[in-house]
Amino acid sequence: MTREIIARKVAAIRGRTARVRELLPPDAETFLAARTEAEALILNLFLALQESSDLALHLVADRGLGVPGDARSAFELLARAGLVAPALAGRLAAAVGLRNRIAHEYTGLDLRRVFTSARDHLADLDAFAAAVAAAGLPPA
Repeated sequence: MTREIIARKVAAIRGRTARVRELLPPDAETFLAARTEAEALILNLFLALQESSDLALHLVADRGLGVPGDARSAFELLARAGLVAPALAGRLAAAVGLRNRIAHEYTGLDLRRVFTSARDHLADLDAFAAAVAAAGLPPA
């Protein structure tokens, strides 16, 4: 993966998290009452999570860090390689679960939990983007 592709992916993560912040209301009740805005927020959150997972998987493959069984494992391998802090990798691995819930459980999606995750953990995606950008990748 070239620096240009990495830069585009980092910019995409940052753009999506910025959009989530724009759409994030001050409280869960407002979020639950505004269906269209909630759906727009969920879409942007999903895309930010997906882009982060894709980037992690590509970095692991490109750097020869191992063969992750899933996106969660990719973040753990990046932490072992020193590309992201272990605590951040753990939170990002947990965020993969949110991405999966959004993608596969439309009718059973807990919107309060989505709101709380967006409010409390969006900075983790920004931190991942910043860590990748600061690493100045590639070459391997």
